[in-house]
Amino acid sequence: MAAAVASFITPIAFGQGMSAGYSQPQSQPPPASTGGSQKSTTTTTKTTYPQGVKGYLDQQLAMSKDKKFHVSLNGSDVALTPLKFHQEQKLGGVKTSTAVDMKGVDGKIYEIDFVTSNGQVTGAKVGKVNGKAP
Repeated sequence: MAAAVASFITPIAFGQGMSAGYSQPQSQPPPASTGGSQKSTTTTTKTTYPQGVKGYLDQQLAMSKDKKFHVSLNGSDVALTPLKFHQEQKLGGVKTSTAVDMKGVDGKIYEIDFVTSNGQVTGAKVGKVNGKAP
């Protein structure tokens, strides 16, 4: 039982910027008019979230100081580099699972199973370490 619980990981910074759904575009009001015929401008910004596991990993790697994907496993931080993306598996409804082989700085190969819902990563767990269940 402890091994099963320990196999769940929580990526450091997992879910940063990952809210349910998409954010609405935000607009800034035009500057106050002082009379005359000034032209008003409106600026619109939109927050985009990465689609799928590859987009999520690309974002996490870009935000990481060492350009690695970090997970916490059995209380220790493990820095990982993606090696191979496996074929996406349908879980039902809008949920899918994608396994990604990653190499740790410790030389081990970790298979991380990412779950997505509507194209957004919603969870991850360690599937295998060096080809064996953890």
